[in-house]
Formats: sequence, C-alpha cells, structure tokens
Amino acid sequence: MKNNQYLLQINNLKTCFYTLDGIVRAVEGVSLTIKPGKTIGLVGESGCGKSVTAHSILRLLPLKTSKITEGEILFYRKNRDELIDLVKVDPEGPLIRSIRGKEIAMIFQEPMTSLSPVYTVGNQIIETILLHQKIDYKEAREHAIQMFKAVGLGMAESLIDEYPHRLSGGQRQRAMIAMALSCNPSLLIADEPTTALDVTIQAQIIELLKSLQKQFQMAVLIITHNLGVIAEMADEIAVMYLGRIVERGSLEKVFKNPLHPYTIGLIKSIPAIGSQSKKRLAPIPGSVPDPLAVIEGCAFHLRCPVYKQRECEGQGEVPIIEVEPGHYVSCFLYS
Repeated sequence: MKNNQYLLQINNLKTCFYTLDGIVRAVEGVSLTIKPGKTIGLVGESGCGKSVTAHSILRLLPLKTSKITEGEILFYRKNRDELIDLVKVDPEGPLIRSIRGKEIAMIFQEPMTSLSPVYTVGNQIIETILLHQKIDYKEAREHAIQMFKAVGLGMAESLIDEYPHRLSGGQRQRAMIAMALSCNPSLLIADEPTTALDVTIQAQIIELLKSLQKQFQMAVLIITHNLGVIAEMADEIAVMYLGRIVERGSLEKVFKNPLHPYTIGLIKSIPAIGSQSKKRLAPIPGSVPDPLAVIEGCAFHLRCPVYKQRECEGQGEVPIIEVEPGHYVSCFLYS
C-alpha cells in the first residue's frame, strides 16, 4: 500500500463557507485516519461540522460559497495502487467523478430528498452501475435486483420499478444502501443513516450495515449524533465540537474513560435504563456559540463545567495529547 497503512488520511482539514454575514469556519483543523475494513464513528451535536467533513471528502461542497482553505485528504485507490490528495482534485473533473460512487460511496442523511422523485428507484441505481461498470442495461438491471435482495428488500423484481414516494422510510433507506454498495466501494460514508426511522427499523439498518461491511470488506465512516449507533458499529470514535476533533480513540477507551469535558457531557446526557432510570439527565450547560464567532483558544471553554484557566481562552492552539496509546484528547487539562 505505497508506504501507507490507511485507506483515508485527513490532515488538518479546514473548510469555510462565505456568507453575507461573514465567514463560517465549519471545519477547523480536522485530522482523521481510516484503516481498510474498519469503522470509525464521527459523533457530535447538530451543526458541529460532521456532514461538511464528509462532503469535503467527496468534494460535494457548493463551489461559489465554500472552500477548503487548508489541509489534505489522502485517499488510497486500491484498484490503481496510488495515493491521491482529494483536496487537489478538480471537484467537477473526471477523476473525482470516477471515484464518487465507485471507490467512495455515500448514504445521505435523508433518502427522500436524495432520491429523485421523477425516476424509479431502479433507474437511479442502474444509472450508477452503468456509469462505473462496463456492462449493458440488462446486466445492470439484474445487478440492481441482486443488490436490492442483498439489502433485504422483498419482491425486488417489482420494487425496482417503483417511485421513491411509494416506498416506506425503511425501504428508501435500504434502496440508498443498495445504490451506495452497487459498485463495491472501498469506503462507505454513512451520514446519519438511521435518522427519522423508528427504533425497530434503526436496529435493522444497523445490523444490515454491519453484515454488508463484512460481506463487501469495506471501511465505513459513520456520522451521527447518536452514541448508541456508534456503540453498535464503530471500532474507533472521534468526537467533534464546533468544527474540531476534541477526542478520538478506540470505542472501548473513549466510552470507558472519556477525557474531554464535552465527551463526558455527551455520555452523561444519555438516558439510563433500569435502576438509574429515575436520575435526572445531566445536560451540557450553555449553548453552541454563533458559527460566525471567532473563538480564541478552546472552543468549548465557554460551556466547560470542569475547569477554566487562562490558556483555555487564550490565543494559543489547543494541544492534541496522547494520554494513553491510541487515545487522544485536545484539552489544556492534559497538557
């Protein structure tokens, strides 16, 4: 693997949006690594920059109002045995189009808005297959039917000719998964794959993704605000706050020994079942700052209930400390 053990390596990624009111620094120095076949969970509250990070990887950002200002996104192309920096790739060029859907696929947050209402779900998955594979329409249709069956869609031969509004929420989500996996990608980005689904369907989708990951031997970047989903799927977890990764490490280390005050707050805010269920939830104090605000020092210091010191609100960058092997935290408490 060309001296690189990672499938995807993000180094100090910064992505900005330019608005009439000012610059929104949506992603502010994110660094992540994903190994082949592994699952990393990117977790944080709404608006912290999780989806923008995913869209930056696939270069799906609006060209007129956004820009990757710094960093690199190194992706290893297994079929060509080469390492490329996606930041330097033309977002409208043939190279990124050959990667999207084939080598890096994405399940978008809301399938009803991601699927075109004027085409059948079959036509949309067939189009993806024809774009990336050298087969004719008949073979592509048969492959689409097999993918529908693989994701547990019953009566696939007839369902393939239905329009999205004729499918239930769970069926649409499965159709999106079938489309994403139709070209056997090496990396799947799942952006809130269980949002707007009831609890039973959520559990089915999680089990389906775990099963398909083993079957297709792909890496997964799962983006969610639901720590329960992360606990079910991820090997590693990265906690994001206001465009920054504040803590990352193995699932076991982060859940058993959370270090950053924000991570501790997230875990404490999970409702308990059983003997502790009568305890009041412990909310994180304060609210998320204005995205246009420029916060010096630690972005969380305005809400931090644990400790405050001069460095927390100073001008220096928050250090990234390896507290134990493979467990990193960005906090002045550990410097």
